[in-house]
Amino acid sequence: PSREVKTEEELGYIKEGNRCSAIGIKAAETALRKSLVKRGKLYLDGKPLTSQRLRGLIEVACLEAGAVSSHTIAAGGDQACDPHCVGEGPLRPNELIIVDVFPRVSKTGYFGDMTRTFLKGKASDAQSALVAAVFEAQQDALKKVKAGVNGKSIHAGVLETFSKRGYETRRTDAGAEGFIHGTGHGLGLEIHEAPRVSVVSHKLKKNTVVTIEPGLYYPGLGGCRIEDVVVARADGSELLSSYPYRWQLR
Repeated sequence: PSREVKTEEELGYIKEGNRCSAIGIKAAETALRKSLVKRGKLYLDGKPLTSQRLRGLIEVACLEAGAVSSHTIAAGGDQACDPHCVGEGPLRPNELIIVDVFPRVSKTGYFGDMTRTFLKGKASDAQSALVAAVFEAQQDALKKVKAGVNGKSIHAGVLETFSKRGYETRRTDAGAEGFIHGTGHGLGLEIHEAPRVSVVSHKLKKNTVVTIEPGLYYPGLGGCRIEDVVVARADGSELLSSYPYRWQLR
């Protein structure tokens, strides 16, 4: 329990973890920008750009930055509709690709955790609306993080944003779709630690660190998740991660 509240030194370690995350995400964005479309697939330097290959580029970039990124997610299309699917096989144009990078800094043992969603090509109106909804929910939630605020109320706000935009969460025998996970979790020496930002009641203490990562997942349309890391301060939140939100890559 004592790990829930971070020292200023620990906050620096987590910020470094997110610097490494950003380097990994930049490697993915660079590869997707450079890729060419051939026969309905993405190609990089004459070879198919697969989830496995993109993940390799991300993990090498993180390693060179001083962190080890394991179980990195680089999933496109319907694969991205499973939030824990790391992705495999060819990546394709005009489909949403989720890139989730959570490296552990080798020197300190502290994690970073960031997610961005990309699309190489031209997005449909439905894809654009999906990304806009997730971005709005994420930005609103980031503003609500503050010492003393209950994570449950932040999560409820995300649900309200999605419902207002017409995105409902459904669970059937075939699976679940919509917003199918919590809004966030604590981060530090473990990738998932206290507190939670979810349906569970949990007041945020001063100097607790949480991810804010709402997402929407609809098979046939695709998935989108956007994630940043913040520390709860007495007067609001402070970002510990930084990377642009551009997502359509031509």
